Amino acid sequence: MLHLDAQALHRDGLHLGDFASLAGWFSSIALRSDVVCEDTTTRHDLASKLGRLAEQKRRFDVILVVGHSNSEGIRIGADLFVDWSTFAQFLKPFHPRRLLLVACQAGRWDAGEELFSRLPELRRIYACPANASKHFGVLMFAALPYIVANRRPRARDVKWGQFASIFLTGRQLREWRRTRDKGNPDAAWLDFVADATDPVTRSVPSVLKSLFRRRP
Repeated sequence: MLHLDAQALHRDGLHLGDFASLAGWFSSIALRSDVVCEDTTTRHDLASKLGRLAEQKRRFDVILVVGHSNSEGIRIGADLFVDWSTFAQFLKPFHPRRLLLVACQAGRWDAGEELFSRLPELRRIYACPANASKHFGVLMFAALPYIVANRRPRARDVKWGQFASIFLTGRQLREWRRTRDKGNPDAAWLDFVADATDPVTRSVPSVLKSLFRRRP
């Protein structure tokens, strides 16, 4: 689990260290997973910490990343913003099969294409195609043990997760699969759908709260 440019995340109220610790503890104890949580601040800090793990030949089937991003790339430190292709090179030594990205617009088709192209063993990406939020991040950490335990999540479970994301956080959750979506230009239209429906999905939690308040 990575918090990129951790000082900025703390400053913006988006650092999810407590939830990372809880998800990591559960995955480690209940699922016997090898869990590492890292906060990084600069490009050098990120390269140094990941370099040490690479030297130990550590591999991580699932990687969850929290950071500031857009459709073109992600800020890996206070001193550097990189495109998705470059970011993938930082993760490549660990051979991830699933990525969970708590970062704005990380669930768009272009980002998925670059990540799949640079990470040959990557099979699934879970992220928000519009702007993410702290509540979306909490939901992703809650889902982490399930993703760790299930290499091929059932389609029904993913759908329930996507509904939960909208109902609880107002944010869309996108699942990209290598076998279905990589190199498929028809999948790019989903980004337009995400942009068009984002104002509506954002309002869902507040609408639900108002409905429950009105109940006698």
